[in-house]
Order: sequence, then C-alpha cells, then structure tokens
Amino acid sequence: MNKKMLLLIVGLALTNAVFADLSVSFSFNSNETLKVFTSQYIADQTPKPDFSDTLIVLSSFQPGRQEFLIFGNIIKGVNVPIENGLWETKKTTLGMGFGKVLTIPVDLARIGLKFSLDFSAGPYFHIFLSNHYTHVSGQYKREVETASILHRVQYGLYSTIRLRLTHYKKYFNAVDFNLGLNFFMPFSNHEFNDDAKARYHLFKTFAFLGISF
Repeated sequence: MNKKMLLLIVGLALTNAVFADLSVSFSFNSNETLKVFTSQYIADQTPKPDFSDTLIVLSSFQPGRQEFLIFGNIIKGVNVPIENGLWETKKTTLGMGFGKVLTIPVDLARIGLKFSLDFSAGPYFHIFLSNHYTHVSGQYKREVETASILHRVQYGLYSTIRLRLTHYKKYFNAVDFNLGLNFFMPFSNHEFNDDAKARYHLFKTFAFLGISF
C-alpha cells in the first residue's frame, strides 16, 4: 500500500470520526463455513474444520450515512485442510472496512422502549499480524507456512446488523447498548492455494455485544 492510499484511508477515518458515533463490540459466538468453488460446483469443505474465532470491532458510524471500522480477529483452527494436508493454525489479524449505513428507528410504545436498527455493508480487507502452523497429517507443503504477505491479504464484503437501545441513553452518559451480527463474505482464498481450478473461501458470521457513544 503506497503512502497516498494510506493517507487517504486515515483522512477518511478522521473525517468520519469527528461527526460520528463510536462503538466498540466483542463477539461472543461465531460460525465459520469453508466453501469450495469450482466451475462444476459450490460445496462446503469436508471434513469440516473447527475454528475458535473472536472478533473485536471499533466502528465510527453516522446513522443513515456511512461507517468506517477497524477490527481485530483472533483465530484458532483445528483440522484445517490446506493443499492436501491437515493443519492446526493460530492467527491474529488487523483489518479495515468502509460502508454505507441504513438506520431505521424502532419505537415500542407499549413497553416504553426505543431502538435504532442499523444495517451497514461495504468492502473490507485485513492482513495477518501473526501466523502459526502445525502440520497434522497428509501432504506437507512448505509454501503454506512461508507464503508472502501478498498471498495472505484477505478482502471481500462485510455487513452488519446492529440493534441499539437508545431509550435509556440519557441515564448512561449518552451510551447505547448494542446487540447484532457481523458477516464477512471473502473474495480471497483463506490460505495459500496452488490449485488453479478451485478456490477456498472462509465465510464468517459473528454475534456481538457492544456499546456506542
């Protein structure tokens, strides 16, 4: 990434933050699906790998307008199929996203509660800050562990559904409590892949709790 692009991203983030709400969220549950794409079929990878995945998101958003987010991901994988072998993996990632926000007010007058329902979506990318691999069985391929950072950049589209409890905001120093889902749809291979006829995409869905202010 050149300096001009980096300065543009930082400028967008600072401009958005000045006029926006900020939120911090932590995932408490995740679901990962590794899908195989070929010219003949799309199917879930079997056997299914097991992942332990935690997502932390800092979001600067303007209700009904746009959102800029920075996120970190802590990932552990067991029985992950890569290049005809099975691996255990441990990773930490750092990423960014920029999207549009649609906000719908929800007023439940009968029980005296007010919410805001935010839908946001846009492109994202992330890089791996650390990669640890343990070969378990099957074919060992050295490139899995030594692939360059360009082979490890992940990118795609994210979407978020966020329900903010705004009714009691005045009692908690302008803090909203949030509950929602984050979804990541990748366009890149989840690991090093030397197969020109197939792509392996890891779809992720997170349930999260957070606060915004």
